[in-house]
Amino acid sequence: MKKTNIIKLGFLSVTLAVTVLLGSCAKKNAKNLPVLNLTLLLSSNYSPILHLNAEGGIAEEHGVYPVLEYTTGLESVLAGKSDGRLNALQQSIIAGGNGSDIVIFAGTMGGGLLLFANKSVAEEAKNPATWKGKTIGVFAGATDECVIRSSLKEKYGIGYDEVTYKYFENDEAIIAACKHGDVDIISPYYALREVAEASGLVQIGELVDLSPDFACCRQTANGAKLRADRASFVNWTKGLIYSWKYFNTNEKGTVKVIKKVTSQDDQWVYEHIYDPDGTGHITFIPDPYYNGCAPQYDVLLELGFIERENARPFADYFDISIYADALKAVIAENPGDQFYKDMWTYFVNHNNTYPDFEKLYPKTL
Repeated sequence: MKKTNIIKLGFLSVTLAVTVLLGSCAKKNAKNLPVLNLTLLLSSNYSPILHLNAEGGIAEEHGVYPVLEYTTGLESVLAGKSDGRLNALQQSIIAGGNGSDIVIFAGTMGGGLLLFANKSVAEEAKNPATWKGKTIGVFAGATDECVIRSSLKEKYGIGYDEVTYKYFENDEAIIAACKHGDVDIISPYYALREVAEASGLVQIGELVDLSPDFACCRQTANGAKLRADRASFVNWTKGLIYSWKYFNTNEKGTVKVIKKVTSQDDQWVYEHIYDPDGTGHITFIPDPYYNGCAPQYDVLLELGFIERENARPFADYFDISIYADALKAVIAENPGDQFYKDMWTYFVNHNNTYPDFEKLYPKTL
């Protein structure tokens, strides 16, 4: 039976001091470029490369005019009122798996989650092999549950029924439960580190310790829109790739853009996008990362979030070709740039379980 639990992202969302509509919509579409109407969550550090691409003007340089709108869910994409969205991977997996006409086509964020334990089990719990028989607090069908379940099963042979998972609705409740010993282990967002520590919890690691580069938020397109105007999504993704290099090579310029978007100071921006140790090794690479997303589909299918009888195969609505075509074009435009060639190597290593991958994509370009 399909579960009806509402997925909660389980992290602290910092509301932006901006108008509801942002980015290129504040300017005129002087070049009369194709328009993509995209939505995203009200979270200040959700994806600096997305903001570089939109507010920084990089997308327009590559042939597409993005209009960003802050909304709370995937509904506008499902209804065809917006063209795409940056959102939690699991929301898109469930919607697509249950028949919605959407396509997951690029990445936006990974990492950012920590591991905390009640002090009575903290020392032992530093080794995930000891989690068999433990009680773990999670958000139903969210990143923490999917990554923990799949990683324990794959790496430590610990089955779903060998750990007790308790569901919670908000960060305050899950931290309080761990404090009082109702659960042994939780995986809060990095911005809650001080809250967890003040509650007497002990940090035992980061979720990337269980699954390096684990997939979190992805970019999802309305299927009909993508089929009708695939070129605009490829151009948008080209901009994301250029934005990723800009992010990695121009901290000063990046901070300037993100400061404008968030109305925060330099120190705040640096701490939230350029401090790997402080942010749970958060990353914003736009690679779709099929290898890390497919196991989460398996978890959500097993748990009943996707109706098994009519479930769509994951690869039917997870399209790595948008990113591949965009990256090929960027490499062709910059044949001597090793940064982009390294991105292709990353793409091969993180997507090679996609059906027929070796037939479709070379190992090097």
